[in-house]
Amino acid sequence: MEKKRVPIRNRMLRMMLIPAISAIAAATLISLICMMRMANESEKALSTQLEGNLENLVESKAEVADAKFQHYSSYIDFICDYITDMYKNRDFLISTGRELDFSRATTPRGEFAMVIDLRTEDYNTTDPAIKADNLFFSNLEKVLAPIVKKNDGLISTSYLGTETGLLVSYDKYSYLSATPPGEKSTYDYFESEWYKMGRQTDEIFLTDLYIDSMGRGLTITIGKAFHDANGNFAGVCAADFDITGLYDEIIAMDIGDGAYSFTIDEKGEVISPEDTGESAEAVTGLSTGQKETMLSEDSGIINTKDVIYAYSTINTTGWKLCAHVPKTMITDSTSATRNSINIAILIFVIAAVAIVLIILILARRTVKTITAPIEVLGADMKRISDGDLDHRATITGNDEISDTATRLNEMVERLIRTKNALSASRFQAEEMAVLANKDALTGIRNKTAYDKEIAQLEKSLEEGDLEFGIAMVDLNDLKHINDTFGHDKGNISIIKLCTVVCSIFKHSPVFRVGGDEFVAILKNHDYEHREELKDQFKDALTALLDEEKLHPWERISASIGIGVYDKNTDKTVSDVFKKADELMYEDKKIMKGKM
Repeated sequence: MEKKRVPIRNRMLRMMLIPAISAIAAATLISLICMMRMANESEKALSTQLEGNLENLVESKAEVADAKFQHYSSYIDFICDYITDMYKNRDFLISTGRELDFSRATTPRGEFAMVIDLRTEDYNTTDPAIKADNLFFSNLEKVLAPIVKKNDGLISTSYLGTETGLLVSYDKYSYLSATPPGEKSTYDYFESEWYKMGRQTDEIFLTDLYIDSMGRGLTITIGKAFHDANGNFAGVCAADFDITGLYDEIIAMDIGDGAYSFTIDEKGEVISPEDTGESAEAVTGLSTGQKETMLSEDSGIINTKDVIYAYSTINTTGWKLCAHVPKTMITDSTSATRNSINIAILIFVIAAVAIVLIILILARRTVKTITAPIEVLGADMKRISDGDLDHRATITGNDEISDTATRLNEMVERLIRTKNALSASRFQAEEMAVLANKDALTGIRNKTAYDKEIAQLEKSLEEGDLEFGIAMVDLNDLKHINDTFGHDKGNISIIKLCTVVCSIFKHSPVFRVGGDEFVAILKNHDYEHREELKDQFKDALTALLDEEKLHPWERISASIGIGVYDKNTDKTVSDVFKKADELMYEDKKIMKGKM
């Protein structure tokens, strides 16, 4: 397939533009990659930094909350230990105690008071055990009063329930639950969550978070079982803590617009004044899988497509404190950087395009300066190559192309001289070739031409089957004619025989291969009619012998033999020639016998 032609001008433009454009494109691409990587690395660094800061913040907040709950628990722990010590002096304390009354409507609003309740209507203060406990636990006021008053607003109520059925409480909210005159106050605390939990463990316990029924805020009960001097379970001491302030403190995180924090309990429910009891998925947007991850780990980071969650455990309660930060905080902080990068990219691309256009213009001008003389020279060369040797190449300047044009003109001059010399030589060669292959006496092809023909025939024989024959003709009694009439008359006899042979085998090449010997290579028509031609040859010679008007040397006689190629017996053309020669001599013997 012929290769498509590409002009030198186009190739030079490509050679100049492709490396330049490739270099600019590579530089542009590398710059884009580097700038985009800078932006991504910046976002990644900010994200990593934010994650670390969030995790540290949430963990520190959780530690503060845990410390607060442990501090709250220490109050209960202290009271329980104090009660156990009181049991060691139970009789004395009973004797020095005062009888506590039920909650009274007369309790001044906002005044702290220590009051009692009974478990059910079946219990009464005249029962010896209840009466004893009433007197005994009245001595606890001197411990409860400073603790509760010091934590006013945090501890809503401090209370204890005994196994005897007496409930003792200390707070300033007695008026809210005042018992009408003449009626007993009962509260079956045995069925309450805090008392059941106290019976199940000797450790500090915390109840679930709840909204206080008296409107005192987000509340949690912390309690612990207390024992008598013998270590026997005697009841449960507890306090209701209003942790609204603590909750506001632990979730108060100044971490940016759109960010917020929340707390979930061990059941995966939200802890907040508004949403307590709601599932984390419904309120916070956490998926179930993310929530389960938080519940199964102490702390960590959950990085989603749009949000980063940082969480840590408040060990005392088992709650998870979580910060929710949208990733727009990161993207917004890097938007200025990205805008600068985008502007830089735009400027870089515009500059790259401008540089390419400048290179293209300069390249076209440069290439034109170089190729225009070449194109002129090419047109001159085409005109000369088309045969116009009178035309000469144009000299456009003083440079290598002009030198080439000068050499071309010199070459044309030499070419003209060589052409003239070759023409003369060719004519002489043709003349010599004719003479080399032509018999001087008869004008037909000679022995040299015969040898060439045989060589070509041998080559054809090797390449495939052939049908051919060789006719061998020999003049009879040439020596007699030469001796009797002279050699010039013998030459006339030879020419006469040549005329007869050529006229009979007119479709075949005839060669004079010896003094009086002629050979005809028979093919096609002459080969197919060889026997008829042989008879015609004999008849032509007989007619000459019978012509009385002819000179003796014109009334010639000749012998003929025709050898035919047989592929089964003949290996070479020489084999066929030998058969023709043998048949010619047999014919000569026959003719001598007749004479």
